[in-house]
Amino acid sequence: MTNVGASMDHNWPTDERQRLREIFSVSTDRHQEKWAELWDNGEFIPWDKGCPSPALVDLLVQRQQHTSFTAQDLVARGERRKRALVPGCGRGYDVFLLATHGYDAFGVEISKTAVKEAREWASDQLEIEKAASGQTLETDRWGRIQMVEGDFFKDDWIEAMEIDLRGGFDLVYDYTFLCALHPTLRRSWAVRMAELLAPQRGLLVCLEFPLYKPIETGGPPWGLKNEVYDELLGGPMGAFQKVLHYKPERTHKIGEGTDWISVWRRK
Repeated sequence: MTNVGASMDHNWPTDERQRLREIFSVSTDRHQEKWAELWDNGEFIPWDKGCPSPALVDLLVQRQQHTSFTAQDLVARGERRKRALVPGCGRGYDVFLLATHGYDAFGVEISKTAVKEAREWASDQLEIEKAASGQTLETDRWGRIQMVEGDFFKDDWIEAMEIDLRGGFDLVYDYTFLCALHPTLRRSWAVRMAELLAPQRGLLVCLEFPLYKPIETGGPPWGLKNEVYDELLGGPMGAFQKVLHYKPERTHKIGEGTDWISVWRRK
């Protein structure tokens, strides 16, 4: 449940794909346990890329003047910071990125080990950023960074954040979370996203992946298509309206040539 085209056939060795299939050949109700075990063991986490998503980096930079994405300087204007969530955050690279753009950024992970490593990585990265800037880093423009352990579909992690979330999140970023879930959970994923995002303004940013992979080949990651996102989120009965859909110029190597970005506003 973490940041897990060029196709996987070329970029991800066959033995790794087969190993994942074997690990997750158990019943669906044990999948969370298996993700946690992989993090605890630490020797097989092929989805971890070691850096934020280039596609998200570019989206935030290119759209920073758009009011829907602007998050910096809100506090100086007497407004609360916008809140962003990354489910299945792994080591928290994208959480850290969102915080540097002014969001109070939260990551949720099923693995206690992943949360611990994410907190350590964020702390180390902050020191690296300070050193690189000559201690002149304007961290007052940054938002809060918090990683919490929990089940995305439950509320325990929300309680652990100790914030008033009645207004909902302003942005949720999904890269390899939906594709890590068994296809039977996709409708629940869409319902939960609608519950968490602020009505009328909350944005769900999806880096659609892996679009090249046939669903019948199994997973994780399970294959997806653009149409799956449309069916889950859009349409007259859907809880979201699609406001952007484009192929990013940059993305992780495994998704080059096939990844798409879609941005959905909560109705």
